Amino acid sequence: MKKLILLRHGQSTYNLAHRFTGWADAPLTAQGHAQATQAGELLKEAGLLPQAAYSSCLLRARQTAQAVLACMPNKIPLQTDWRLNERHYGDLQDKTRQEAAQKYGLTAVLSWRQTFFCAPPPADDNSAAKKLVPAGVVPPNGESLHQTQQRAAGFLDQVLFPAYKYYDIQLLAAHEDLLRALAVYFKKLPPQAVEELVVPPATPWVMELDDTCHAVKDYFLGNQQEIAAFLKRRPE
Repeated sequence: MKKLILLRHGQSTYNLAHRFTGWADAPLTAQGHAQATQAGELLKEAGLLPQAAYSSCLLRARQTAQAVLACMPNKIPLQTDWRLNERHYGDLQDKTRQEAAQKYGLTAVLSWRQTFFCAPPPADDNSAAKKLVPAGVVPPNGESLHQTQQRAAGFLDQVLFPAYKYYDIQLLAAHEDLLRALAVYFKKLPPQAVEELVVPPATPWVMELDDTCHAVKDYFLGNQQEIAAFLKRRPE
């Protein structure tokens, strides 16, 4: 059985400040580093040792993946890919939830945050994003979850899925909104189901995949009571 370990990064400095992060390159906090190390220990205890590991290009995801891999007895390289970056939040990036609601209204902000097809407005200055994509690629500027999923699909088709010819267990460290979008694909969920999906930070989400690379079973590793309480939240 092929296994894919999805992992949201640990707490970042922007998470702590309740800011929309998107492609802003925020690092992990001390708590985020500890969460990432705990995720690595959970995987090691469960005998789930990744044979290939990927993360987005953003620092918080890379730091999380590196902390996990440092716990593993089998040392493997980390591969990064910009297509695994978080959903680009356009003009919401760097704003607190309160600042975004004051500018656009809470209803609009929640729609952009929660639903599958709504995209936030673009940022006036998106120059920083150009440094995070290969030459010749136009970076996104305000993405819906659907657009985020389509962007990541290229990575799945070109890198992740072919690698199952050689590896049984792969790790993908990324971001909550990108993982929400991917969960719709892997679990064959209707688009509206994304409105109820949340992803706990630095909590290994194990997906057992069939021959079509869809999940036949999925579960989180860790304190099940805490995880269950987190999963009852709605995306904020």
